[in-house]
Amino acid sequence: MWSHEDLFDIFRGNFPYYLLIAFPILLILSPMPVSGSVEFPVFRLQQFELHGSTYGSQSSLVNVEARTLDSGSYARRCVLVRIKDLTPSLYHQLVNQGAAALLILLPKSLNSLSLEHKELIWELEEVLIDTEVQMAVYLAYESAELTDIYDSVRTFTNTDSASSAAAALLSSLSSDGYQMVVGGSQSKKISDSFIANIHGRLAGYGVEEQLPTIAIVAHYDAFAAAPELAFGADSNGSGVVALLEIARILSKLYSSVRTHPQKNILFLLSGGGFFNYQGSKRFLEDQLDASDSPLLSEIEFALCLDTLTNGSSLNFHASRKPKENTPPFQFYTALEEAGKQLGVNIEMIHKKINLKEDLQSWEHEKYSMRKITAFTLSRLSNPKTGERGSLTDTFEVLNATVLKERVAVIVAGLLKYIYNRPVDDLLAGGLSVTEDSINSWLSLLKSQPRSTQMLSGKNNPFISSLHQILSRYASEVKTALNKADRRDPEWVFYDNWRSSMTAYAVKPASFDFVLTLVIAAYLSVVYLFLQYFPRLFSFLYKLTATQRLKIN
Repeated sequence: MWSHEDLFDIFRGNFPYYLLIAFPILLILSPMPVSGSVEFPVFRLQQFELHGSTYGSQSSLVNVEARTLDSGSYARRCVLVRIKDLTPSLYHQLVNQGAAALLILLPKSLNSLSLEHKELIWELEEVLIDTEVQMAVYLAYESAELTDIYDSVRTFTNTDSASSAAAALLSSLSSDGYQMVVGGSQSKKISDSFIANIHGRLAGYGVEEQLPTIAIVAHYDAFAAAPELAFGADSNGSGVVALLEIARILSKLYSSVRTHPQKNILFLLSGGGFFNYQGSKRFLEDQLDASDSPLLSEIEFALCLDTLTNGSSLNFHASRKPKENTPPFQFYTALEEAGKQLGVNIEMIHKKINLKEDLQSWEHEKYSMRKITAFTLSRLSNPKTGERGSLTDTFEVLNATVLKERVAVIVAGLLKYIYNRPVDDLLAGGLSVTEDSINSWLSLLKSQPRSTQMLSGKNNPFISSLHQILSRYASEVKTALNKADRRDPEWVFYDNWRSSMTAYAVKPASFDFVLTLVIAAYLSVVYLFLQYFPRLFSFLYKLTATQRLKIN
């Protein structure tokens, strides 16, 4: 057994000193919970070059502290902002103040936004893409974890609203800041990027080379502020659906001797629709500049389909008004009659091509510039509206029933023109536009984003699927891969469309300051204790000795 003397012998030595020094060291070295971190997917803003001009964000790396708009100081920070709170003027302010990165939070469903907020997003997207910036810009869908991070950063950085300096200090101590990190390599040019065209034809009855040809065109790609978020349900998913449904119906008519008309039909699913219609441009160069190409010989007109769903009417955009008794005028008349019969108003919009502009407004202008009569059918009256090629153009808001009605009008008008008679009997039964077939095409289109960059590989599965589908209904279906010129490329794409961002919880500098004060106070207490420990020990020893004498 240990006696009182043995215990006091321990304290007479250096043990108290060792204990007081070792205790804080043990606290420091003891297992501590690691600061929290959250990882979530982010989608990078567009980065591309078109006709020598640079667009979008030029950086993809992030390793800076987070702030919100409330902080007022954005230099070398990653600014977190909800998209409904971000305006073009605020965006320019962030750029001018030297923000290192921007994370735009999107609602889980863009369909829930009001028209006012959607219009703001359309305006903002245009500014985001058209402004060349060095900071990294990402978009992310707001989750519960991201909401917590946003609220914490907002509390952490916004101390102006506190009732006192002490309250502001306590608020900052109780909340976490976050270090936002996107690692990996810097975004780089995609060396082998292709824009694919898929074309096929239905040969008319007779000598094929001597028959007139109708070209039906729709670009299959989509556009949005971030390539990974470009689903393009209406622009131009609806155009692709219409082309495939027309091909399905016409293939049945062309396969029967009774209904085989004396007109060739050319189908073109073009690429690069939002990159100045590079697909149609290359297709025209290949066909018109080749002396042995029969595809565009004896062409009557090209019908381009773009953004067909919603709205109260279909607009017939033409660069030149069709003259009476010409094929374009006869088709317009047939389309107008079909529209009246099915309750859809058809309006003609005539706009001359501005040859001084580098970018064409509508796809038919590429054909008109090569002396081919062409026009575009679209529900939009203005091609430069923000809703064409936007984050908000999702399949949640696409009305398949309305799309079916629009496609039915186009099919009826086209058949009226081709057969030059009423076609109600032809459209009966299996030759009518059905919602089932519309939905089958939509299921393919909604399976993945369709930004041009993401479809630019040599063996892209989506392009292969379109090729296979068109092959069911047309003959001589081919996929042509068009590559940008090496010396003077018309387009340049960049990678790193999608990344993972990690938010690491960090404490503020004030927390380190307070911790320093606490440690200093502790060491002061230790110092005083060590200085006066001999006196304390003597006092305790005398006290216990007196008690032992009384007992004896």
